[in-house]
Amino acid sequence: MTRLFRAVTVVLLAANSLAGAESAPPLSLSLEEAIHLAVERNPDVLGARLLTRIRQHGVAAETARFGRSLQAGVVHEAQRAPSISTLESVSTATSSLVGVDVGIEQQFASGAQVGIVLRNQRGSSNAAFRLIDPVYESELSLELNHPLWRGRGAVNRVDQQLSENDLQSAHVSQRSQLRDVQARVCGAYDNLYFAMEHRAVQEQLAQGARRVLETAQTRAAMGAGPRSEILQADVGVARRQEQVIVAEGEVRRAEDRLKSLTGLDREPSLWDRRLQLTTTPRDDVSDSVDLSAGMVRAMATDPDLRQGQLRVQSLDLLARRAEDAARPQIDLSARVGLSGIGDSYGDNGQALRKADGRSWRGGLNLRMPLGADAQTETYRQRLLEKEHGVTDLERRRLAVVQQVREQYRRVTISRQRTEVSTLTVDLALQNVAEAEQRQNLGLSSAREVLDAQDELAEARDLRLQAVLDHNQARIEWDRLTSADGLASPD
Repeated sequence: MTRLFRAVTVVLLAANSLAGAESAPPLSLSLEEAIHLAVERNPDVLGARLLTRIRQHGVAAETARFGRSLQAGVVHEAQRAPSISTLESVSTATSSLVGVDVGIEQQFASGAQVGIVLRNQRGSSNAAFRLIDPVYESELSLELNHPLWRGRGAVNRVDQQLSENDLQSAHVSQRSQLRDVQARVCGAYDNLYFAMEHRAVQEQLAQGARRVLETAQTRAAMGAGPRSEILQADVGVARRQEQVIVAEGEVRRAEDRLKSLTGLDREPSLWDRRLQLTTTPRDDVSDSVDLSAGMVRAMATDPDLRQGQLRVQSLDLLARRAEDAARPQIDLSARVGLSGIGDSYGDNGQALRKADGRSWRGGLNLRMPLGADAQTETYRQRLLEKEHGVTDLERRRLAVVQQVREQYRRVTISRQRTEVSTLTVDLALQNVAEAEQRQNLGLSSAREVLDAQDELAEARDLRLQAVLDHNQARIEWDRLTSADGLASPD
């Protein structure tokens, strides 16, 4: 052996000794397990889930605005001052008042506000002209306030609908994050698998180079070949072993990428743990994709497109609210009540039941701007914002069409590349077999065999790359079109 071959052998022995130092067995990992780990640990997915929960509370808060509320109050008032009236017949006038109010108020989505209030109070004074002291008073009233123009009807549900749109947007974002994470994990898993396959190709190439070296040594020892053949084979072995080391480094980088996506690198004990993949990526490229069906699915599920649609809906709601705010305000108010008075709670209640004391009140309130109105300008601004949103939505729709068509071409071209590269590998295998057979017969040199092996390795690498590119193209196609090839984000 030459000194170059011995040096490379030392490097390989050192690498093997380091690998042997890793006492822990490889960690088995399937594609389904990798996706599950990523979904459970990915910060983007966790953030999207929290945002969804936040939006759910926002919808609940807006819905709760149209509900009942209980109102209650207690007041105690006392006054003491020098008398200013001879009718009081006292030098210092004193009075006290204790009141208790209880009511229920209902807010309706139409804008109406209805309330029932029961007021009770007890008053006393040292004034001589009072016939009843203390005096008990009660009043039961029904109050109504209703907008007749501004603030009437469905416009009162705009905030609730905006919150519901925000919740749907959060759901879309969550599904998008899940799809993206799954796609990245599938891609990293395939990258690692094919990096391992590439390493296996380089190891096979190194074994073939060693066979060439052994044949050259045997022929030189028998005097059937020149010793220069040994040097050529020796150089070939060294170069191929170097390629094995490079391929091993690519495997390590692919492992680190997959560990990072799945969160395995959070555990220090797994930093140097090797991975053993238990799921074989698809190697069959005979399946095809349907451009028309994929386009329909992409239009229905594209997250950016759906977000744009929700944004246009929200802008339309804001425009409707701004239009309502620009109208004159005309409110109807009405109140009817029963009252009772007596020298005790019993007399007071009896008078209230008889409805001897009655009152009612009704009226209209008008408010409208004079001159320039800020609300009108806001309404015009909202209309332009909605128009801009519609334009942006159309731009996104055209972008989706372009993405799907481009990805369809990538899938088609990568499938064709794989079919051609498969044929190339078969031909290269035949070429290597013939070259090795000719070497055994002394009809070809070691250099020719090494070149044939190089061509076979290159053909295998090209096929691996073509299959990997096809799988990556299919993963991206499934992500764009939400096809069954990608696990459901729900």
